[in-house]
Amino acid sequence: MNYTFSGFSKAGNAVVRGAIAAAQDMGHTYVGTEHLLLALARDDTGEAAAFLLERQVYGYQVGRLLREQVGCGRRTRLSPRDFTPALSKCVDCAVIEAKAVSDGKVEPVHLLAALLEAPATAGRILVQLGVEPAAAAKECGRRMGKFPLFQQTPRPVTSPRGAARAAEKYGKDLTSLAEQDKLDPVLGRDSELLRMEQILVRRRKNNPCLVGEPGVGKTAVVEGLARRIAAGQVPPQLRGKRILSLDITSLVAGTKYRGDFEERFKNVLLDVQRAGDVILFIDEVHAIVGAGAAEGGIDACGILKPLLARGDIQLIGATTRVEYRRHIEKDAALARRFGAVEVEEPGQETAVEILQGLAPRYAAHHGVEIAPEAVRAAVTLSARYLPERFLPDKALDLLDEACSAVRIEAAERPGGPEKPAVTAAHIAAVVSRQSGVPAEKLTAAQTATLAAMEQTLSGRVVGQPDAVRAVAGALQRARLGLASTARPMGAFLFLGPTGVGKTALARALADCCFGSEKALLRFDMSEYMEKHTVARLLGAPPGYVGYGEGGQLTEAVRRRPYSVVLLDEIEKAHPDVANILLQIMEDGALTDSEGRRVDFTHTLVILTSNLGAKHLAGQRAALGFGTGAPGEGARAEVMREVREHFSPELLGRLDEVLVFGPLAQEDLVAIGETLLRELEARAAQQGIRLAHTPAAARLLVREAYEPSSGARSLRRAITRRVEQCLAQQLLGGVENGAAADFLLDAPQDVLSLARRCGTAANAAQGGVRGGGEADAPEQNAAAPAPDTVQACNL
Repeated sequence: MNYTFSGFSKAGNAVVRGAIAAAQDMGHTYVGTEHLLLALARDDTGEAAAFLLERQVYGYQVGRLLREQVGCGRRTRLSPRDFTPALSKCVDCAVIEAKAVSDGKVEPVHLLAALLEAPATAGRILVQLGVEPAAAAKECGRRMGKFPLFQQTPRPVTSPRGAARAAEKYGKDLTSLAEQDKLDPVLGRDSELLRMEQILVRRRKNNPCLVGEPGVGKTAVVEGLARRIAAGQVPPQLRGKRILSLDITSLVAGTKYRGDFEERFKNVLLDVQRAGDVILFIDEVHAIVGAGAAEGGIDACGILKPLLARGDIQLIGATTRVEYRRHIEKDAALARRFGAVEVEEPGQETAVEILQGLAPRYAAHHGVEIAPEAVRAAVTLSARYLPERFLPDKALDLLDEACSAVRIEAAERPGGPEKPAVTAAHIAAVVSRQSGVPAEKLTAAQTATLAAMEQTLSGRVVGQPDAVRAVAGALQRARLGLASTARPMGAFLFLGPTGVGKTALARALADCCFGSEKALLRFDMSEYMEKHTVARLLGAPPGYVGYGEGGQLTEAVRRRPYSVVLLDEIEKAHPDVANILLQIMEDGALTDSEGRRVDFTHTLVILTSNLGAKHLAGQRAALGFGTGAPGEGARAEVMREVREHFSPELLGRLDEVLVFGPLAQEDLVAIGETLLRELEARAAQQGIRLAHTPAAARLLVREAYEPSSGARSLRRAITRRVEQCLAQQLLGGVENGAAADFLLDAPQDVLSLARRCGTAANAAQGGVRGGGEADAPEQNAAAPAPDTVQACNL
């Protein structure tokens, strides 16, 4: 059968088919390198045949030795599936050889070169014929105009810069890029560069390792050294040196068989060693631990350590602190070869200088103009709203994305300026997309927003002026920078009976501070009553189910660092939860089960509790009187019970302990009005017009009020008495296409829901609330018009 091999020339296919035919003719059950040698020797055309003829290797000689050593059997049918591993490797290497030196088609000479470099059984036959495979491989490679991929003998060094060709194949020359001005300038890293130069010129252990968090600029420091070498601004010992950045993944790629990686990596290191002027740079240097290791083999680290120990090569590494501890520090023999250089996150002013130096390159790339305030906004906003990442990387990402957004927007709107400007507003828009904080919250004047905070909260939470005032004051201090930046923006304990506005205030804070009620992270602490459930907040420890999934509290805050953390009914939680809260309120951070530090400095932490609620039960105010504030005696009793339950350490770390008193009935009337307006808005979305009179709201409050449940009893009453009756009227009394217009009223202190039609609906609007009209004085309230139909007493 004539097999055709993809990527092989006509002559190359003929040689491989000849090897299969030779094995079949001899009755062998496999196709090996010896059969390929026989096919090459029998081929009387081309460079491969000429090369063998020069060394007096003839087909009949190879065939005779093959019959003597292996013997012959009955003729069999063979295919490429019967290739030995050595022959398969030889064919793969020939493909690589062809791609390296020609148009990619595998010719017989490529098969010969690969065969000589990994001869196996064919090598023993060549030796018997007086041919040394290693010398022949070298000569064959020279004739092909390249140096063999798997070099087995030392090759002559023609020039220092030509001696690291293998290393350049698997990396890039940073010094050459610096000479061509293709590397970004490096600012604010003089101390790290000086420290690295000092280590490089040492007599022994002259291998620096840059250690720092992701994004602080470790690779940029090495590029800065390359720029200094290119400019001659280094000590004499480093002048003329080249920094080659080695890509470990490229070295590993394509190494199918055992020993391939070791041989390739060894050749690279030998080339670097012969060159003498090369400093290797391996980014993510921890990757060499275990790289290329196969069963029974050694990894890149094992190959590298002897050369580092003897000082035969110089190496610059870069890795994160976590990976350095996890991989390099554990290997003492490797760690002592390096001199650690700590690369810290730059301060905001230094980051601004870095971005100012790089801004012209970003502007030229995107074809925009970058305003100076955009550079500063990228630093300040990224530092504030992206705390889980590090400068200058996160600021550069914001600037880069803002430039691309402006360029795309300008392309979609022809006729604008040739180079559109990138402003702080564009930076804020990018931050908003990444952090979830509305852009208007990022760019609005803080003074006006903070000054109106108490008024804004009072409009959302009624009947608790003292609590609103205390919370607004704490937030104003935090936002103006007067409070500690190492703690949460605020930590509060809300006390009081159910239904008085504790959760409502937390929800209002989420909307007011972070632009959405979705920023409220609520945790029901009754789910953490047992000791073993506390671990769910931080994540399961190693060895337990759920390890690696993160904690419920830490993951929620890590994904949304700008949020209100509400721990509801904290008194029901296990006492160990208090230890977690102490760390949050003191340090503004929490470490989860995987060692990740989660930042809480941009959160509001609110604890709610019903402790002492029984002491407030008798504080109900009469209609039209009272403010909802508890009396001093009741407050003292509540605080006594709180101090008995919570530790002084926890209470001492709270900004405020706020006692919510029972709501006065006038406050409940206002809440009832709000709930009815919300119902009217929901009805309007369904095409239903609903209105109510003030008398109806007051009657609902008077009949539904329960001191033990606060405003929740009012919500239940509206659900049972209004929503249910409205649903029944819609199901039973409204024809398809008929207008659905209802009025909720309380004529003669009887709650009534009536459907109106025609002009009666318009006439009745003069004294009702809702339905989209403005409120009118109470005395003008009107009963349902005479032509109102289908009234329902509730």
